[in-house]
Amino acid sequence: MTKNALTNHIKTYLVISEEELIEIASFFDYQTYRKKTTLIFAKKRCDQLFFVSKGCLQSYFIDNLGNPKTIQFAIENWWLTDFLAFQNQKQSNFNIETVENSEVLSISFSKYNELLTKFPVMEKYFRAIYQTAYGSALMRLKHVNTFSKEEMFLKFRDSYPEFVQRVPQYLLASFLGLTPEYLSEIKRK
Repeated sequence: MTKNALTNHIKTYLVISEEELIEIASFFDYQTYRKKTTLIFAKKRCDQLFFVSKGCLQSYFIDNLGNPKTIQFAIENWWLTDFLAFQNQKQSNFNIETVENSEVLSISFSKYNELLTKFPVMEKYFRAIYQTAYGSALMRLKHVNTFSKEEMFLKFRDSYPEFVQRVPQYLLASFLGLTPEYLSEIKRK
């Protein structure tokens, strides 16, 4: 059971003592999950925030035709939940599932609030994380509205080569709004 990935990540944003890091880490639960394990179900209250120590998670919804649509991935040192549902303690709009066998640190909403009360400096850490995530979401919207489907894949491939290697093609296609067949065609070019 290791929480080193989390504490190392926190140290990239904050100057904080080892004693404080040990106590901060104690707020998190460590779990291992097999590939294709659902961590959060849509239409259930979202009470967990996940930090990926090892592996890959995806967030997706089911469209009106019953097709899964991936909206977000998280790999090592990334955070994932349905952030709006977590913040408001509402039902999730998304499913969160492991793409690979994964090691995850999770924190419940109540423990998260306890953590922020006991260590206000963590507000600064999470603010930086959320600002980065929000900025990335805005860039994705810009790309969706600016680039052709082929240009989106090429931009994604150049920016995140680790995803193209690790994530199954059908999930990558879903994330980019492509069919798996069209993605294969683009990759062949």
